[in-house]
Amino acid sequence: MTSSSRALRRGLASLFLGLAAHALTGCAHLLPGAASPEGGSRGKPSTGWLAHGVRLPDRGPGFEALRTESEGGLHFGTDRVVGMVRRSARAMMRDRVAVPLKVGDLSGLRGGHVTRHHSHRNGRDVDLLFFTRDAASGRPVIAPGFIRYNRTGDSVGLATPLRFDAERNWRLVEALLQDPHAGVIRVFCASWIKAMLLDHARRIGAPGWLVERADLVLAQPGDSAPHDDHFHVRVACTPGERVLGCQDGGPLWPWLDKDWEKADATPMDDDALLALMEAIPPGFEHGPPDGISPSSAAPGKPDASYCARPAVELVCR
Repeated sequence: MTSSSRALRRGLASLFLGLAAHALTGCAHLLPGAASPEGGSRGKPSTGWLAHGVRLPDRGPGFEALRTESEGGLHFGTDRVVGMVRRSARAMMRDRVAVPLKVGDLSGLRGGHVTRHHSHRNGRDVDLLFFTRDAASGRPVIAPGFIRYNRTGDSVGLATPLRFDAERNWRLVEALLQDPHAGVIRVFCASWIKAMLLDHARRIGAPGWLVERADLVLAQPGDSAPHDDHFHVRVACTPGERVLGCQDGGPLWPWLDKDWEKADATPMDDDALLALMEAIPPGFEHGPPDGISPSSAAPGKPDASYCARPAVELVCR
């Protein structure tokens, strides 16, 4: 076999694997003995969904949820997002006086529409509350909720004033941007929050490349509130997710593209390809969610409508 024919064969196999995994993602859990389909993010952050999301617990080393699941918190994301939160929280525990990272919403079990968010639909968004200090004593305190901060770093509308903790919030941004497994493409926050963070970074002599990267990634959103009360972190699609329809919803920075092409390369194996071909039953077609919120179904117990209505995650005939 010539090198060109081998390359063509690998390309066709890769395409087939992507399409087959996409077809199996939605209702594969209903097929007896079917192989576990590839999970991850699908579609756009504002219109997509989540396949086989990973749950972030209510609390863990260095973090705790603002709302538990019983209180309506959304705790599901891709494995990369959940891992990123855990690693960032552990990094912040190195403080002499450590306070937990307060985590807001991720996505629902299967993603989909969330009333209180424009995005957060496909498992690649997470809200992280700002670290804060007591204004009078300067002591670090646990963020009591989504606290707004003005251009001087003072809290807005609180009986007991708080101060934006530029030191800890910059170290959180450092941890996010230097995590090689996360792939952060955006950290949304108000323009004056960004300015305070970059001023602090330059004042303490942070590496120039890191300040430059933060200047690119930190951004005030143009289609929602300015985010003066929390960080909204978004990660990129992996190459494997992109094959299955994931759309980044932000710039794919060159440092991510280089690192992730190696990390997510799909091995081409004849036996695996044949096994996948044999696992696909007849009568399946895939489509995007339509009229159903994937987050409404309980784990392991999909709604009957998943197989009774067209164009959901998968149409089961």
